Amino acid sequence: MTIPAWQYHEPDHPGADFDALAEFYDQDMQKHRDIQREIAEILDFLDLSADQSILEIGAGTGEFALAAARHCRKVYAVDLSPGMLRYAEKKAALRTISNVEFLPGGFLTYQHQGTPLNAVVTQIALHHLPDFWKQIALMRIFDMLKVGGKFCLRDVVYSFDPKDQEKFFGEFISKASGKGGPEFAARITDHIRKEYSTMDWIMRGMIERAGFEISREKNNLGFFGLYLCTKARR
Repeated sequence: MTIPAWQYHEPDHPGADFDALAEFYDQDMQKHRDIQREIAEILDFLDLSADQSILEIGAGTGEFALAAARHCRKVYAVDLSPGMLRYAEKKAALRTISNVEFLPGGFLTYQHQGTPLNAVVTQIALHHLPDFWKQIALMRIFDMLKVGGKFCLRDVVYSFDPKDQEKFFGEFISKASGKGGPEFAARITDHIRKEYSTMDWIMRGMIERAGFEISREKNNLGFFGLYLCTKARR
């Protein structure tokens, strides 16, 4: 695939090629998020069957991909980081899971080969893209799915009143510090300052403009959003 010079360059996360960092990230996510509950929530919506295929973009350390692999024929686990992919492959081998294919790529560069997918999932990754490129990513995901296919998006999405930004962020960072310590609070601060999280109403509009019907939307703490969607006919 030839990437145009004007296309947004997706983040490559300095240092993410080291397996030790992937292991730290894996342990850190388990500490600060209820990963198994999140996985169960999405798998319940997808209702996968043994003959179906699913793609996860931003697969990270592969926890969701490996869980989904026990419910369907094939999982494509895509990530920009070779280090994350290596670590996820090791986890798959340890769990004797062989129906996951680990592939390099991102929202704007991954080219799916083969028949349309039954489902696409992405979690805590789309915020790396500015809004215009989020829209392009959502359109690309739509095109990868079969009609009636399902799409699940979980990300940092703001659902508070922007007029309350100072109060909201101050309280949120303070709670993060109480829960995970100053280092965790500093990472939340960095996310707010540097990443491209958007408002819930904008995210909803982009999803629908891409062609999806939102079956269920869930906002959590004013900071996270979950969108369970179906590909409708254009």
